[in-house]
Amino acid sequence: MFIDDRKILETLAKRVRSLYPGARVWAFGSRARGDATWESDFDACIVLPQKDESAESAIRNICWEIGFENNRVITTVIMDQSQFEDGPMSESTLVENILREGVAA
Repeated sequence: MFIDDRKILETLAKRVRSLYPGARVWAFGSRARGDATWESDFDACIVLPQKDESAESAIRNICWEIGFENNRVITTVIMDQSQFEDGPMSESTLVENILREGVAA
């Protein structure tokens, strides 16, 4: 992961956790692997203890602000803990990739 992307990930995690202290935050995809190009988006996975529409909206706003400040498009996957660990998504290739190649903050 490039230094600038690591800083974005740390900023994202700090701002999300200021609202949702138990949040788990990862970068994944090309930015996490370090093979991104200038046009690559920044993929982030955020797992909350519990999730509702207001939490999703707040997190997407945070991502937009950080992306705007850093000239990045931040795309998010937002799940609650039970979806990530026990639900159908827990068996998905997406979650598998996040756990395998993701960079945790």
